[in-house]
Amino acid sequence: MHAGDHLHALDCIDRALSTDPHFAGAWHEKGNCLDELGRYADALACYDEALKLDPYDAESWYNKGLVLRRIGRESEAYACINHGIDLALGR
Repeated sequence: MHAGDHLHALDCIDRALSTDPHFAGAWHEKGNCLDELGRYADALACYDEALKLDPYDAESWYNKGLVLRRIGRESEAYACINHGIDLALGR
């Protein structure tokens, strides 16, 4: 994914999820890939799945907020971003 090949990364992540669908980190990374591809609704669904599995994942909350902001859902976005920051700071 960091090399910019998001489609290949999605394939790898999907293979990991087929082995372990409860791997919150994989759902998070899939959300990141989909966000980069402009597939915002799919990215949000992946962040939601990651957060269902690990509700204390500060980065997933923050990234979900960034996607919400991109699609104009400002109040939800800032609530998610702030929650992610609070979790990261241990508040």
